[in-house]
Amino acid sequence: MPAKYHTPLLLLLLAVAWAQPPQALSLRDCIRYALTHAPSVQNAYLDYQIARQKIAEVRAAGLPQINGNASFRYFVEIPTSLVPGEFFGAPRGTFIPVRFGVPYNLEISASATQLLFDGTYFVGLQAAKAVKELTYKSYQRSKTETIAAISKAYYTALVSQERLRLLSQNIQQIEVLLRQVQGLYENGFAEKLDLQRIEVSLNNLRTEHSKAAEMTGLAYLALKLQMGMPLETAISLTDTLAPTELLALLPESLSTSTFEVSQRWEYQILLQQRRALELNLKRYQVSYLPSLVFVGNVATQAQRREFDIFDPKKRWFPIAFVGVQLQVPLFDGLRRASQVAQARLELQKNQNDLFQLRQALTLEAETARRTLLNSLRNLEIQRRNLDLAREVVETAQRKQSLGVGSTIEVLQAQTSYEQAQTHYTTALLEAYLAYIDWQKAIGTLPTE
Repeated sequence: MPAKYHTPLLLLLLAVAWAQPPQALSLRDCIRYALTHAPSVQNAYLDYQIARQKIAEVRAAGLPQINGNASFRYFVEIPTSLVPGEFFGAPRGTFIPVRFGVPYNLEISASATQLLFDGTYFVGLQAAKAVKELTYKSYQRSKTETIAAISKAYYTALVSQERLRLLSQNIQQIEVLLRQVQGLYENGFAEKLDLQRIEVSLNNLRTEHSKAAEMTGLAYLALKLQMGMPLETAISLTDTLAPTELLALLPESLSTSTFEVSQRWEYQILLQQRRALELNLKRYQVSYLPSLVFVGNVATQAQRREFDIFDPKKRWFPIAFVGVQLQVPLFDGLRRASQVAQARLELQKNQNDLFQLRQALTLEAETARRTLLNSLRNLEIQRRNLDLAREVVETAQRKQSLGVGSTIEVLQAQTSYEQAQTHYTTALLEAYLAYIDWQKAIGTLPTE
């Protein structure tokens, strides 16, 4: 089969998707979809829910603990006890073996304990709440990362689509030129070489258009992957590129003077980790304190010579007691002292991490600001170049129509125009990506 009849897998997948009515999505729509379907966000939210259940688990240790128990024993040989012989008139110092009990024993009991005081319990409850806050901040950070990724993928698809549109316009213009020169050639007013040059240029444009179509399809797939949307779902993008809004950003508005590292979720997470480390130190310190537990038990026993345990005429023997259990740590081989020292060292490490992160986030914000400014300057230059290149093409076309220009001049102007388009769309994408990085760096990226 000729190569031209081979359909790439990507085009086949896109054909299946485009055969369905496309779902129109704005950037906000994509973000909302991703926040409820993206696996990374879902897992972060599940971690937060797990932390909430962890609090309930820790709290349960301070509530009454009640257990039921049933025990049945059949003594094949009843235990023997040695009783001093003098109890039975035997000489002092002798012992007489005696068997106490019956072979069938059944005991049914219920026991209850209630924690009255334990310093580690209350600290553990605080630590569980701190972990919940930590996972919530991690969830918010995951949302921010997802929003940034979705925004970048969305604008990449838009710019790819714009590139494809510009190439389509260029192809139409070259096709018009080809028809004009074809007519001139047939009437003897143009050389065959001019016609061949136009055909070469047109073929190159069609090749670039095919590549751009593939890249646009990949951009759509990447967007759906980031969103957690099935790749076969057909979508269309409703937002439009607005370079003038980007260029309207004044240099003075891109300042880091009001930037606070506390606006970044990464810094808040590290602060929350410090809170957890402080509670961990406190847990080891309060473990030196005694613990007090209330205990209670109620039971009933059936003791029978025959297996008639449930005979209502025979007696059951009750057992019941209540009390408290006090545990006082005295010496543990300096294990707790080592744990306290380790916890203090972990706090020092966290302090160093906070300092390093503060420096890194400040540098990131400044880098993002300068990158955005450079991207905006480059975008403005490339936009002016695009306008100039368009004017050159129009001038060359007018000269040719008046008979004072050549086909080569038109082709050269068209080639320069195509290069200007490429530089412009590249600069436009870089500006959008830099703007998203800037918002993320200073902590102002929208959360929804």
